[in-house]
Amino acid sequence: MSTRALPVVGRVDTPRLLATASVGVTMVTYLSVLAYIVTVSGEPPRFYAVVAAALAAATLLARVARPRVAGLVTVGLLAAGSYYYIATLPASVVLGDAVGPMVSDAVSMLSGLSILRIINAGTWALAIAPAPTLLAWYLALRRHYLAGAGVAGATLSLFVLTGDAAPATTLVGAVGVAGAAGFGDLARDPAGVEIDEGRRDVLLGLGGIVATASVVDVVPEEFLRDAGSGLGNLAGSGTTEANLLGSADSVEIRGSIELSPAVRFAVESDEAGYWRVGALDRYTGSGWVRTGEARPYQETQLAAPVGADRRVEQTYTMESPFGNMPAVWKPTRIERSDTGADVRSDGSLQPLRQFRADESYTVVSRRPTATPGQLRDAGRDYPTVVEDRHTALPGNVPDRVEQRTSRITANAANPYDTARVIEQWLSNNRGYSLDVSRPGGTVADAFLFEMSDGYCTYFATTMVVMLRTQGIPARFVVGYTPGERVSDGRWVVRGLDAHAWVEVYFAEHGWHRFDPTPATPRRSTEQSRIDEARAADVESVDTNETGPGTTTPTDGSPDGSSNEITPVTPGTTPDIQQIARRQATPPAPGGNGTAGGSDGGDGGFTLPELPPREQLALGAVVALGAVAGARKSGVTGWAYREVWLRRQPRSDPVTDVQGAYERIEYVLSRQVRARAEGETVRQYAEAVGDRRARRAARLYERATYAGDVTETEADEAVALADAVVANRGQGA
Repeated sequence: MSTRALPVVGRVDTPRLLATASVGVTMVTYLSVLAYIVTVSGEPPRFYAVVAAALAAATLLARVARPRVAGLVTVGLLAAGSYYYIATLPASVVLGDAVGPMVSDAVSMLSGLSILRIINAGTWALAIAPAPTLLAWYLALRRHYLAGAGVAGATLSLFVLTGDAAPATTLVGAVGVAGAAGFGDLARDPAGVEIDEGRRDVLLGLGGIVATASVVDVVPEEFLRDAGSGLGNLAGSGTTEANLLGSADSVEIRGSIELSPAVRFAVESDEAGYWRVGALDRYTGSGWVRTGEARPYQETQLAAPVGADRRVEQTYTMESPFGNMPAVWKPTRIERSDTGADVRSDGSLQPLRQFRADESYTVVSRRPTATPGQLRDAGRDYPTVVEDRHTALPGNVPDRVEQRTSRITANAANPYDTARVIEQWLSNNRGYSLDVSRPGGTVADAFLFEMSDGYCTYFATTMVVMLRTQGIPARFVVGYTPGERVSDGRWVVRGLDAHAWVEVYFAEHGWHRFDPTPATPRRSTEQSRIDEARAADVESVDTNETGPGTTTPTDGSPDGSSNEITPVTPGTTPDIQQIARRQATPPAPGGNGTAGGSDGGDGGFTLPELPPREQLALGAVVALGAVAGARKSGVTGWAYREVWLRRQPRSDPVTDVQGAYERIEYVLSRQVRARAEGETVRQYAEAVGDRRARRAARLYERATYAGDVTETEADEAVALADAVVANRGQGA
């Protein structure tokens, strides 16, 4: 089946323009992923300059160079990018091996490692962007459309493998490749071509990609997350636990959540603690990612924390399948385990396989014991690797976050007091609620300026970001609060005890815990959920050690405070509570846990909430697909013809008469027969025997060859055409 040629408008070759644009669309998909990566890494201006230079170079090469030259330039760019990336890696990563890091990262990405988990992700994006951009655009300008789209599509495929390309992005990329193939055929043969079998296979394969990506987007994300969850088969899809711990290496901050009352494990410990699962260091604006990869556990690699500490031994026994390995910070030795372990980049433990019910392990931790006075005197002489990694913020964090944090902490003289002020300010000025709407923009900015309530994820995220704006190293930590104490030295931990908090780094004293989430309302909410589950006879809520009347949950400090560091006593210098109250600026009240206006605004008018960008992008692609399907099936042509037949647009008398006759002939061609080749308009009208057609034909001839029809005659012709259309299927 041949296709009708697309028009050449003026001097614009439409098929060529559309084929080139299709390659460009495919390029935009992978460039959008890279742009997101560099935005999170905080250096987008340099990225856009590099992309612009690559496009300019490709345009120049397309005019003067053969493909072989362009290929050599591409290889050179890849080599230069690799050298640049390796040269910027920390010495501790390279360790004298100039090839190992690049190969290791490449293998990890092909096996599903997100690019954001690479320590120097922004540098990697800058290094990789120029080569495929130059080659794909060069090929498009040289009219090798499918090859150019193939280069761009292959680059996008890498990000599909790493999980960094959203389904909507994948769909747009597939549509772009398909467009490059289809319009490229028309551009090579404007008269119309028969698509050969090989090209048809390509298009069918791309259709399969689109269908698969659509299915992946339709399947509930919570199901996919739980399928590989570290929580075993008990992870609730919308619970705090699934949100924080369903993925070992990333946390995506969501809207409303629930609490799971199911018991996960029991702990025997020298003292209460926050049973820490791990820390995440890279803030994306909408969540957290852990950079770096895990390494096999070796006792000699688990160093004690910086500064003074005390020994804490814990034994964990699983009540159900469980894929994490909690421990009080900082774990230094595994005494015994029913499964092996890896050590994550943040120093936490990761089991080699999921624990089964009744399996256990014993771990020894060294818990930091620095006093508030020691931490106040710590100063800001941070190790470079700690400062670089844990003070970084995305380029899209608004400046107003830093400005407000500076006002709140204006009277804090050192990093410790800054952290305590922020901790108390958030606890005093934001309410605790599980029923919130996922905000647009960056989470910390929204929680600081637009929301009045949130849960632990929001509190911890905002505190980390606020600290980083002040140049203080901080990280987002997930795990469990102590749970329910059932006897001396023994606790039972449920899913609802899953929690997020903050760790702040102090020079010469290491990482110390802070928890800005209001403790009392959180514990009250958790206890209410346990009582509801018991009343409903929900399974797995209790063990033979727990039940109504047992000890209420406590937080993880020996003194019962929310932090293992001794609280500041009111009246001392500085009075942290007084500073926090003095700097309190709660948001204006609003519905659904959000404020009515932004900082400094009057809040008098609220725009309707738009769907997330991913949904908008997917909706646009679905609409494009629907239009393409309608055109392929002829629906759009049929609809246009029906509108044209029933409602003729009016112009001048000559054009109106010609349009009226064309409508009449179209109807008669389907009722009687089409006009034969060489048959005049008048001959055709006489042959079909329709009096309206005969009159319209005479008017058509006068309009076409003499050009002297009147407005009245044009009205007559249009009326004749309207009558023919209205009486389709009936005689003249």
